[in-house]
Amino acid sequence: MSNSWNEFCDGAGRFFDKLSSEAVRLTDAAGMQIKLENVKNRLEKEYATLGKLTYAKLNGGSDNAEKIEASLSRIAELRKTEKEIERDIKEAKAEKDAQKEADKAVK
Repeated sequence: MSNSWNEFCDGAGRFFDKLSSEAVRLTDAAGMQIKLENVKNRLEKEYATLGKLTYAKLNGGSDNAEKIEASLSRIAELRKTEKEIERDIKEAKAEKDAQKEADKAVK
C-alpha cells in the first residue's frame, strides 16, 4: 500500500505543479492583455489631445508647437510600448502552443 500511496502522491504533485504553472501562465497573459488595453486607451486619449492642439493651431493660430511636439513624442512612445506588449503576447502564445505540443508528444 505504501508504494501505491507514494505513486498517488507523486502523480498528484505533478498534476498540481502543472496546474499551478498553467494558472501563472494564464495570469501573465491576462495581465499583458490588460496592459495592452491600457496603452491603447492612453493612445486614443493622446490622439484626441493632438487633434485638439492641431485644430487650435490651424484655426486660432495659437503658438502651441511645443505642445504638439510633446504629444507626438508621447504617441511615438505609446506606440512603441504597444508593439512590445503585442510581441510579448505573441511570444507567450507561441510558448503555450509549444508546451501543448510537447505535452501531447509525451502522452
